[in-house]
Amino acid sequence: MTTPVRPDVDEKKRTRLIYLKKQHRDLDNGITTAYKMRTEDLIVSKLKLKKLHLKEEILKLEEELAENL
Repeated sequence: MTTPVRPDVDEKKRTRLIYLKKQHRDLDNGITTAYKMRTEDLIVSKLKLKKLHLKEEILKLEEELAENL
């Protein structure tokens, strides 16, 4: 059984989700640019790790929002 969530909480989660997805896209573009500029592997690895953490947070929020439908 799911706990009822206030609509404003869901709205905040949706807003956060949009923000995270934009950051994820921006990082993807940054990684592509870093490859083209032959940036150090360590920097590219850090960007990829940050992108992975964002993806995990995105998936978590999407699951939480889906549960409240």
